Amino acid sequence: MARRKKANMPQAVISLALIIAGVYLIIWGYNESRSLGSHVTRFFSGNATQETMIYYISGTVCLILGVLGLTRK
Repeated sequence: MARRKKANMPQAVISLALIIAGVYLIIWGYNESRSLGSHVTRFFSGNATQETMIYYISGTVCLILGVLGLTRK
């Protein structure tokens, strides 16, 4: 039988921390998008604020890296 390699403990801890940070950043970005300043900016420009996009993008990158770190052989 093929034996599956387990992720070493420090890598698993870092991966979980990245997943938690990613979720936190995405939630923070969502809250930022619902703020009054973001609504005003969106009203005049039609786009989300740069800060909101940075939270969404960095959160997504953290999530992807965390999941890849946990599933990597």
